[in-house]
Amino acid sequence: MSLMKKALIILAIVAVIAAILLFLSVKKIYTPTTGDRIAKYDNPAKALLVIDVQEDYTGLFGKEPPLFMNVDAQIGTINKLIDSASKSGMQIAYIRQIFDNNYLTRKFIGRTIDGLPGTEIDKRVRVVNNNDFTKKISDAFSNPQLEAFLINNHVDELYLVGLDAAYCVYYTALGALNRGYKVTVIEDALMTRKSMPDILKRYNKDGIAIIRSEDL
Repeated sequence: MSLMKKALIILAIVAVIAAILLFLSVKKIYTPTTGDRIAKYDNPAKALLVIDVQEDYTGLFGKEPPLFMNVDAQIGTINKLIDSASKSGMQIAYIRQIFDNNYLTRKFIGRTIDGLPGTEIDKRVRVVNNNDFTKKISDAFSNPQLEAFLINNHVDELYLVGLDAAYCVYYTALGALNRGYKVTVIEDALMTRKSMPDILKRYNKDGIAIIRSEDL
């Protein structure tokens, strides 16, 4: 066998391995987590989760154009909700997607990569505390520190805002439901590049409540 044929075979094997690894990574990213059911608290609390509103997705300061354009209205609504939640004593947590810095994520994802600019919360979002939790997959409950934070504060009800309504918000909602939380998404504080009516139908089907910000 010639050196050329051997090289082609090696390249083909490497390509197949890379494709398998990519498939497994994508499958893991879009799988909700499971966990222990939360306790019944005597004085339960509520929490607002602000999900993935980061510079690489919505910001105007990165090298690449933002994936989510014209989201000033949603960010304005999120800020109003943060203000209201803060005044009422509701817990507030900020969630950020950060992918491992490796060849596959740099080549096929290219955003919110660990150690690179763009992982920060969008500069327009009001940040009122240090409750910052990162995740590597869509479901924020993949970070045990978030789960511990909610349990320590006796939270049993969650309000979700941010992006993407079809992915990270959705899978975080499923992860919460799997643990016994009551989950509500705030429609006018969600962002997506998919069909919002179709997404909301999926939420309804899965038992995820939907309200508008004025109803909160």
